Amino acid sequence: MTAVSIEKKVNGTPVASPELGEGRDHPDEEQQTPQPTPAAPSRREEKRLDKSTDRADARLDKAQEREEARRDADHKRETKEKERQAKADRKAQQRADKDKARAKRRKERRTAWTSLQTRLTHHMPMWGLPVVLVSLAVGATGQAGAASAAGMGWASAGVPVLTEGMTLTLAGLTGQAIEQRRPYAWLMRATWITAAGAATINALGHYIEGKTGDPQEALYRAAMYGVASMLGLVLWWVVMRSKRAAISGKTADEVARWKRLGRRHPLLMRRARRVADNTGKSMADAYATVWERANGARPGEPSIREIRASRRAAYRRRLAQSWDGRRGLRKQSERAAAVVPVPQADTVGTPESAGSAGVRTPVQAPALPVALLVPGGQGGWVEHPVPVLPMTSPKRVRTGSDQSATARFPQGKDAVSKRVRKSVHDDRLNTVRALVDSEAARGCDLRKHPSNRAVARAAGCRPGTARELLATVLAERGITR
Repeated sequence: MTAVSIEKKVNGTPVASPELGEGRDHPDEEQQTPQPTPAAPSRREEKRLDKSTDRADARLDKAQEREEARRDADHKRETKEKERQAKADRKAQQRADKDKARAKRRKERRTAWTSLQTRLTHHMPMWGLPVVLVSLAVGATGQAGAASAAGMGWASAGVPVLTEGMTLTLAGLTGQAIEQRRPYAWLMRATWITAAGAATINALGHYIEGKTGDPQEALYRAAMYGVASMLGLVLWWVVMRSKRAAISGKTADEVARWKRLGRRHPLLMRRARRVADNTGKSMADAYATVWERANGARPGEPSIREIRASRRAAYRRRLAQSWDGRRGLRKQSERAAAVVPVPQADTVGTPESAGSAGVRTPVQAPALPVALLVPGGQGGWVEHPVPVLPMTSPKRVRTGSDQSATARFPQGKDAVSKRVRKSVHDDRLNTVRALVDSEAARGCDLRKHPSNRAVARAAGCRPGTARELLATVLAERGITR
């Protein structure tokens, strides 16, 4: 039984390995023949093998170095790419942040400008601001210059602050009151008073400043400065009127209508405002109530005055149509009596039974042939039939007597009338003397007591007559008023 040796290469030289598997039986052990031992390699062969081994190792080292270099290059490239991407991301983020900050600043500026515009145009439109600014500048510089020329010194800078600043403050408060629907009339009056005071100070200061030169030039300059300082307030007042009309919710036609009514019927408008304040009604209902009280009809219906005018016109028309060409008082009276027929009551029943009580139905009064047009709702006209009441005779019928008016009615020209008038005058004088004596007994000052009204009540005469009687009685005592 022989051991199988395994050759091993050590430094390029095959070396026999130690025997393995000794003591193990193998079926072919007896048939195997021992192998011859190889000869030891020569020195040259060993060098050649060493060189080839060194070259293989060098190639492996170089390949490994190249692989490491490639990996390092890939790593560097990846690192640079990451750095470049991170830098690009940072730049993009910075750009986005800058754009966002720029957009935010732009939005804030736009919001601030809009807010400023809203605050500036809250009481004045944009195209009116230059007028107000120029007016304030002219007024402020003019007042400061005039105050400095008047010798106020450093205090001259505070004059426009007091005058123009007070006007601006009151104007702002008035605008807020109008917007919030609070009472603003007294604020408006205070604004106008302060503006008028500022304009007066401005004008007087410039007039005094230029008085040393040409008086006409000084007057013109003072007037121009005063008017310029008031123009801004005038424009503001116009804007406030428009704003007040817009806040009230009324249309332009309604505002114009109420203005026309205020101009045409000032007393009715005052009464309507009083009724609206006392009862809480709307202005339209209060005006309708006052109109009905004054004219006897609701708005849109014919008033008492219009009905009477229509009746008079109808009577004159019938009188003119029935004229036969004859003149004279008697003919006119007869014609006037015959113009208007007296309507008779219709009797329902038999005409033979005079003593029987028949049922009578009254006849309706006739109406004018043409209906009266009165203003109605929605700006239209309403036809209103006007009834005509019968007139049996005119109010004053003149007779055909030859007696003159002076003979029939002496009107105090005869002796009896004069005596009666003298007696009434003496009685009134005695009454006034007794009243004056009673006032003197009470210790009152006769230059003040009794009053003309007290004398008129005591004597039962007009105030003018009482004044003359009192003057006569006081003249008897040597007192004049």
